[in-house]
Amino acid sequence: MKKTLGFILVNYRYFLLIAIIAAASSVIQNPLQNFINVMTLQIPFVFIYACGMTIAMLTGGIDLSLGSVAALSSCLGAMTIIKGHVALGISISLGIGALCGLANGLLITKMKMPPFIATYGMDWIVRGMAYIIMGGAMIYNFNDRFKYISEGKIFGISNLFYIALAIFIALFFLFQKTTFGRNVYMIGSNKKAAHLSGVRTGQIIVSVYMLSGMLASVVGVLYASRLDCAEPFLGRDFGLRAISASLIGGTSLGGGKGGVTNTVLGVMIVVFLTNALNVWRVSVLWQGAIFGVVIVIAALLEKVTDVYLLSQIK
Repeated sequence: MKKTLGFILVNYRYFLLIAIIAAASSVIQNPLQNFINVMTLQIPFVFIYACGMTIAMLTGGIDLSLGSVAALSSCLGAMTIIKGHVALGISISLGIGALCGLANGLLITKMKMPPFIATYGMDWIVRGMAYIIMGGAMIYNFNDRFKYISEGKIFGISNLFYIALAIFIALFFLFQKTTFGRNVYMIGSNKKAAHLSGVRTGQIIVSVYMLSGMLASVVGVLYASRLDCAEPFLGRDFGLRAISASLIGGTSLGGGKGGVTNTVLGVMIVVFLTNALNVWRVSVLWQGAIFGVVIVIAALLEKVTDVYLLSQIK
């Protein structure tokens, strides 16, 4: 009985995901097609910007500017892309994302601001810049070459899936197989000890936030390609959804625990839960409350699981 309970606690996320998918599948005619659509067309967007949140959380920080960075970078890049210079426009978007991340990192490391304050303030600044630059307008009607980035398919599977997969592999290697990744976990676990061990904590934290900003800009570009429109209102819920996915996946706000592999599972739970609520025609007025309940339950189960694993070690 105790072993069974322990097995359930350790693997509760998988059981939760299966239950959510089953709930959605029970009311739709083609559950397999629904599963494929969610996996290849919806999850890639959320996964990419949630990875930005995850790597910030690994350092013990947070990045609330993801949505505004996605909006500003995609709008500025779109000004060049609409003229037919796709590669240059995408490069500009990535550069803007990196610069916003650099600003976040410097505020945290040099100005000693708490990550919440620094990135929340940056969110307002960057969003305001997007509104001012765009003046309430939108950029649309891109060429087919740019739209193919998100609309194209390889072997019948959307390009979005392959882009997300490539980003996952790159981040997994970076944070699991390199000294840089090990240092990130060390900083999250004990920043002072990492510094005393010779780790350049400031440089690494700045690099992490720059990477987070670039991931946000990638999502901005993909949304512009998918929707055939770049607009300054994009991503107003990115931060909270990214936090939800990261926390549910098992990445700790305290730092040093979790990673992009956990984020895959967290994103799947968040996106499939949204899908299940929609197919069950649950009112949007209730969906926020349901998400909150799921997050609280996941946090409580995470605590219980940690206590259980600690008891097993002893």
